[in-house]
Amino acid sequence: MTKCEDNNFPCQDLDYDPFDKNARAELAQPIDADQLVNMSEYCMPVPVDPGFLIGDMDHKLYLKPLKGQSGLYHLWSAHDDCDDHGTYTMLCAYVGKGPPDTRIANHIAKKWPNGVTLHATFSVMSNRLAKYYEQLFLDTYRFALNYAENPGTLDLFAVWDEDRFIMGTHANEVSELSTMQSPDDW
Repeated sequence: MTKCEDNNFPCQDLDYDPFDKNARAELAQPIDADQLVNMSEYCMPVPVDPGFLIGDMDHKLYLKPLKGQSGLYHLWSAHDDCDDHGTYTMLCAYVGKGPPDTRIANHIAKKWPNGVTLHATFSVMSNRLAKYYEQLFLDTYRFALNYAENPGTLDLFAVWDEDRFIMGTHANEVSELSTMQSPDDW
């Protein structure tokens, strides 16, 4: 028996049907939930604990690639990992829309729990679409940090491979933004 089966957590073939059925019924060209949560354009671990920062690599630096953009973002915490499948199952704690660099920084300061590693995903889209998808996620899934307009009852999980979980999608870009040149700069 695999670890995920033994511990009863999803790590393969997640079912996003409740979300996708509504999106297909209401939109001419819907984006499915799998695309938004498992294959988003931006996915990064974002450092939030000052005790674990390296040099100037704080959350503001990690969010800089998102400056000037707008769309839909999710905030995630690690739920479990499956050695048998080489995957990491993530639990979504928040869904939002708008300019992600400022909004996520605000959530880190006001909502994100201390000691919990943050992962953020983001998909560029118009404000109208972001508002639609945000509400569809809220109607379908429950989020620990979304307090208003969240009648959903299901947990939103994502499953990422090790590269996406550890390195994210913009690690090179973030490291180029850093002023650190050597370990002496830490």
